[in-house]
Amino acid sequence: MIAIFIDLLKEWGINLGFLRLFSYITFRTIMAMATSLLITLLLGFRFIVFLYRYRFRDTSNIRGSIDTSSKAGTPTSGGILIVLSTFLSILLWSHLSNIFVIISIIALFYFAFIGLVDDWQKIKYKTSLLGLSQKMKTFLMLIFIIPFAIFMASPLSPLPYNIRTDIFVPFYKYSVLDMGFWGYLIFIIFVFFSVVNSINITDGMDGLLSGTAGMTIGVYGVFSYIIGNRILASHYLFYYIPGLGEQTIVLGAVIGSLLGFLWYNSYPAEIFMGDTGSLSIGAVISVTLFFTKQEFLFLIAGAIFVFEILSSFLQEKVGNNIGRRIFYRAPIHHSFTHRGIAEPKTVIRFWILALLCAFIALITIKIR
Repeated sequence: MIAIFIDLLKEWGINLGFLRLFSYITFRTIMAMATSLLITLLLGFRFIVFLYRYRFRDTSNIRGSIDTSSKAGTPTSGGILIVLSTFLSILLWSHLSNIFVIISIIALFYFAFIGLVDDWQKIKYKTSLLGLSQKMKTFLMLIFIIPFAIFMASPLSPLPYNIRTDIFVPFYKYSVLDMGFWGYLIFIIFVFFSVVNSINITDGMDGLLSGTAGMTIGVYGVFSYIIGNRILASHYLFYYIPGLGEQTIVLGAVIGSLLGFLWYNSYPAEIFMGDTGSLSIGAVISVTLFFTKQEFLFLIAGAIFVFEILSSFLQEKVGNNIGRRIFYRAPIHHSFTHRGIAEPKTVIRFWILALLCAFIALITIKIR
């Protein structure tokens, strides 16, 4: 909104003076982050009281947990606050006519809706085992993912024609494979679905997802800015993608919301984000992978999430088939608390690992 106003002043030939700051993506990203952070902090306590009053409370009954009773009754669906503060910040600081911003907002709200329905089902039936079925959740996700995949693989894609269906890998500056329309379509569906689910299952401890997701989003914010800037893209030997810089503002707004939410979600949590938050965060990260053409970078920047979903897959598919457990518990973060490591220590260690992965991912900008 502010960016549009600044553009109008330019067209009218009005001397902007210090208002020129508002035309810079870096400044608007910082302001978007600060805005969403302040909104979350200011509304957080009132929102917690609201959720508690209207019985949006956690119904933890995880089998084999050391102690879930202390968390039962904690307000959940806090992702509503994350989505609200993120959207208001985006509304204020970004160009709403930008196609990347539009798709990100749609993804944010649609997956938040899926998560909210799932959270409500669990609250309604007073058990975390009776949310949306896996089949129904998959179906609802595919309603967005398939059209998105078709759009990104087709000539309608906002990406340059010569790289639209290409695959890039970290530490290598050239495309390694052109998958074609159908190949890239299937690739998007598989990766999008996997990334969203990996982020969803990571939300299992106080502050775990807020911290790790924030670092991964920060990495993709840097890549969005570089690839969306003609000079920087040329300097670092990336393909320039016009308009992608605005995605940096979207990601900055999400980071600000996560930091504000962490104020209340750190141990012991006063509120949980629920699937409302984890699915919407996963959706924004997923669309950004394809906007930046850095899908395989997630294996580094989001390594924590990759290990989380891999541990669940091995436990459920392989472990059940061979008749024994591979991990104490899955996802893997629960294995550490099962062995007696305190939850805050486990979370901070995961943050440290996520930060290390983020640094390695950023190194790929220069080492290519």
